[in-house]
This record gives sequence, C-alpha cells and structure tokens, in this order.
Amino acid sequence: MKRILSITILFSALLLANDFSEGPYGSNYFDTAGPFTLVDLNMELGDVTGDDIVNILDIISTVNYILGNDDFTAEQIIQADMNFDGTINILDLIGLANLILSSQPGAWDFATQWNGEESYIFITIGPTSSTTLWNANDADDLLDNSPDNVHYFFLSNRSTYFDDVRVQKGDFDVLISGLSESEQAHWKTHLHFIPDKCDSHGDEFTDAVCGIRAIGIDRFQRWKEIGYLGNPANFSGTYMGYIAHEAIYYNYEFGALYDAEGSYDEITVFEREHYTGGWAASIYKAVELPSDSDLNGYKGLSVELLRGCPDGNMNYSDAGCDDYDRIAHLYSCEADSSGCTEIARWITPFDRQPHSLTDITPFISHLRPGGDRVIKFQESGWPNSLLTLRFRFHHYLPEEDYEYSPMEYENAWNGTVQFNPQYADNRPPVVFTPPEGAQRVELVAYITGHGWGSAGCYNCAEFCNSRHDFTVNGGTLEFQKSHPEAGDNNYCMELETIAQGVVPNQFGTWGYGRAGWCPGMDVTPYITDITEYISIGEENIIQYDACRVVGNNCVTPPTCQGDGYCPEIAMSSYIIYSY
Repeated sequence: MKRILSITILFSALLLANDFSEGPYGSNYFDTAGPFTLVDLNMELGDVTGDDIVNILDIISTVNYILGNDDFTAEQIIQADMNFDGTINILDLIGLANLILSSQPGAWDFATQWNGEESYIFITIGPTSSTTLWNANDADDLLDNSPDNVHYFFLSNRSTYFDDVRVQKGDFDVLISGLSESEQAHWKTHLHFIPDKCDSHGDEFTDAVCGIRAIGIDRFQRWKEIGYLGNPANFSGTYMGYIAHEAIYYNYEFGALYDAEGSYDEITVFEREHYTGGWAASIYKAVELPSDSDLNGYKGLSVELLRGCPDGNMNYSDAGCDDYDRIAHLYSCEADSSGCTEIARWITPFDRQPHSLTDITPFISHLRPGGDRVIKFQESGWPNSLLTLRFRFHHYLPEEDYEYSPMEYENAWNGTVQFNPQYADNRPPVVFTPPEGAQRVELVAYITGHGWGSAGCYNCAEFCNSRHDFTVNGGTLEFQKSHPEAGDNNYCMELETIAQGVVPNQFGTWGYGRAGWCPGMDVTPYITDITEYISIGEENIIQYDACRVVGNNCVTPPTCQGDGYCPEIAMSSYIIYSY
C-alpha cells in the first residue's frame, strides 16, 4: 500500500497499474491513452489446417482437438483461439463459424487487450520523414532486440494505405518464417498490420498516431514520444531496430517506479513545476519531513525524478528539452537554506525526458532531525523543464527484520576539482571519529568525470578511465572505484545499459560510455562498508587519490593547457554512521 505524506500522513490505495485507466484521456505525450479498436490483418485467424482457407474443415479439426482426438502445434492453437483467452472451447467454435460467415479480418481492441504488462508502439508511413523508417532494412534487429512484451502496429496514412500495409506484412512474414516455431507464434500475436487508413479512426487516436512516424504507449498507459533513430556516433541513418530501445526503457520505468508489494510514505517536492532561469539556476522548496523518530522506522529512501520538458502550451515534449548533457544535483538544506549537502545526482539527456527512481537510503542521515527542511534542485546550463520530484520513505514488510538506520554523517571530499597532476593536493586526508554506538560505518560518494581538455588530455575525465583509490587507517583497508566503461563507443546505448535506466534514442552523442555516468540516467551512489576496519569512538583516517588507467597501469592525471573544457572530477562524499 502506498501512503502520501504532506503536513500530516494521509493514506491512499495504490492504483493497480494493470487496470485499464478510465481517463481522462488525451493525445499529448504522457496523456493517458484512451480506448481504440483496430482491424488487424494478423488476426485473420481460424486457418487451423494451414491451407490458407477458413472453412468447415477448420471447424472439424478444432472439434477433434477439443475432444482430445488430435494434437495442435503452437501455431494451430493461435489460429484456433478466436477470443484470445488461452483455451480452445465452444466459444472459439462459435467465433470460427462467425468468421466463416463474415470473412472479415479480426479486430484488436486496446481496452480488452490491456493488461499493464505490455507496451505498444505504432509505426506510420505518411507523416514527414516516415518513409525512411518504414523502409529501413534492419527489421530483423527490431525483432532480435525487442523484449517479449511489446506489440508493434504498422499503419499508413497515405492514399495507398492498403498496399503499404500489405507489403509491410509480407516482408515481416518472410522475416519471421526463418524463426523457430515458438518465435513465429509469438510475433503472430505481437505484430499488427492495420489495413485501414490511419486517420479513419477516432479523433484521439488520429491526433496521437497519424501525424508522426512513431509513437508508443508505455506500461502506465501513457502516450510516449519516440526519439532520434539515427546513429549517435555520426548522426546518420534511420534504424527501425532502435525502436526496440523504447520498449526496453518502458520496462525499466515500470520496474523502477511501480511497487505493488512494497509500502512507503511519499512526499512530493515538485509537481510539474516549470524550472527555468539563468545559468545553473536553483529551484527551492520548503518541505516538512517525517520526524526524527519516524525516520528511524524506515528501511530505505528513494527519490523519483521526472525531468519533463515543456512545449509552447506547457505540455510535455522532447522539443522543449536542452540540447546538451548537464549535471543535475539535489541538495538537502537547513530550514534557512544554509548548510546544503548533495543527496542525489543525475546527468540530463540530449533532448529527452527521463523518469527514474534512485535508492539513496544512506542519505536519510542528511534529512535528520526531520521536520522543516529546504530541498534544492540545480542543474548546470540553462534549465527548462517540467520538474516532478518525490521522496519515497520505505517501510519494513512484516517478514523483514529491522536493520540499522543512517543517523549521522561527516563530510569527506566535496566539490569539483580539476583532474591534473595536483589533484591529490586538493583532496587531503580526512580524519573522522565514529560516534559511540555506531553499528555500521560507510563511505558514500558520487564520483563522475567531466571535460576532455585540449590535445594531450586523453579525453579525460569524461571519456577516460579514472581510478579512485581509498586507503583506511594506513592500509587496514584499501578499495577502488574505476570507470572502465569510459571511452567505450557503445556502452550507454547497449541494451543492458538502457535496461538500467538510460533514456534511449537521444539527439546527441548519447551512445558513448562516460566516467561514472551516461546521459539521461541517474548516478547511483558508490557505497563501501568500512565498519570492520575502523575504531568506534576514536580518530580514524581515510586517504584518497586518483589516477588515469592505461592498460594495466595507472598514471598521473594529464595537464590541461587551458584551451578546452579541462578534465575534472565532480565528487560529493561522506562518512555515514548507522545505528
């Protein structure tokens, strides 16, 4: 059950995401998609015998299957299941008889097919720039890279709409004929070819789908924009296979944001707030947090961020987003806006709208003693976003044992420092004294590399692997954080990385790996438990240095000549005590 916190704690039931939403409906991005029905050439079912004719022989074969006198292949079961309920019975015989009498293609109904477990993407020929996508030659990549729970719909809004769709269906039929029987059966129910002109459907569907080459409906039943489908390394080509990235990201969003089993209290800091202003402008909000004693009862803390972008009518649109990747910070401040400390970090995408949920449990310590606090959000560059940001305070489930709660913290190394031969001089050793009673001591840090400098800077620190070495109490513990993904030409656009939260199909060089981040993704805190290697109630020391990884060696950071964006490491780090 989800609970809402404002000045007092209110309770409300969590809307089940698999229930079809009754609206209100709309056709703008992030609006709820309403009911629609589409004739689908792939729902020309009933050909149980496989002779390309639906007649009395198919009824006889189905009767024999129902009576147990015959076995069906996976394809035959699909053909016989006329009402899509997963069983073959008298209702399917009635549907088969009706089909023989009417001989019309079947209809796919969104409201009855909706289950909250699948997503839906529409590809339309007719709008501007749609022909290249429709005729792209990598449809095999679309099928290979797609998760199993996405449906693709092909429509045309041209005068040749029927032929357009029939030809596209024929091409896909050839493509899937080389797949296994089970894969063919799967795509028979997840590829949909619509023989009617796109704009012959209802107004809302027409407004959402028919004027754009591709659009999706995610697992929250929201209309979602499809991004740039060209190669981000050289900004060329149009790849149908990249559409699969969107379906993968829909699954990430749903898995991250929808918590059917958990219980949490929620505080909304910003709700579709228009965040704008000068360079690196900040936006503040005074909030009332749970009390110190209430904070003790939570097992975790996470922060949800939807960094939407406005169009001219203040609706969500990728076109309203920044063209560059920026660092975005979230700070917890005293009630008078002083004493701010960073508790979350994101890297903004190129012209897209990410939505994430990030576990920041150690930073419960930064919210104490609860009560009145000021929350500050800031991103570099010229901000222009529709900002929604919420905290989730997670309860223990009945079967879970209580663990320690983050109570206090000490600052370690904070701020942005140039990554050069003098780097260590700007990160001196930190002496810290864990309080009596501390049961767990952790180093918690955000570490991201930025800039690349001039010739001779080796694309540091954004695109080179920097290693960050920590030493506790003279060597009782040594540990490292490195960024081997930096410089990888495809890391941020790999399917596995998108599944972790990179909003895909951005309009810039989003595919390259970076030092501890990807554009359009939250930065997860780096956490190391050092409890066993320190003395509670006494002074301890932790030392830190960084170097540039070259093969199996680690060398001195480069010297920047000052004629470029010099390499730098943005770091916020803390020693956090739990008990």
